[in-house]
Amino acid sequence: MPTIKRAPRLVASLTVTLSQGPAHYIGDIRNLSCTGLCLHPRRVFPVGTQLHLVFGQPPRLPAISVDGIVRWSEEGKGVGVEFTSISAPDHEALLRFLTAQHL
Repeated sequence: MPTIKRAPRLVASLTVTLSQGPAHYIGDIRNLSCTGLCLHPRRVFPVGTQLHLVFGQPPRLPAISVDGIVRWSEEGKGVGVEFTSISAPDHEALLRFLTAQHL
């Protein structure tokens, strides 16, 4: 079985606003990469849930807006979200932030 290569993860402490249709929630990001994030939401979402997420840490990271899908979810452990849609400017800003944090 081939191993899946994950993008490098940055341990991060950021607040994220999650939207699922008309409902909005707040959560805390545990780690972040250019392809997704792990968060600790106040509500656990089932695998396959589509979410809209907004997070940032101005001025180092402007507000980033992405769509994502829950790839794993475990009560007490967190929720893994893979980004499915991110604008080019937001992706570039996220990459700059991740690169700067690794220096």
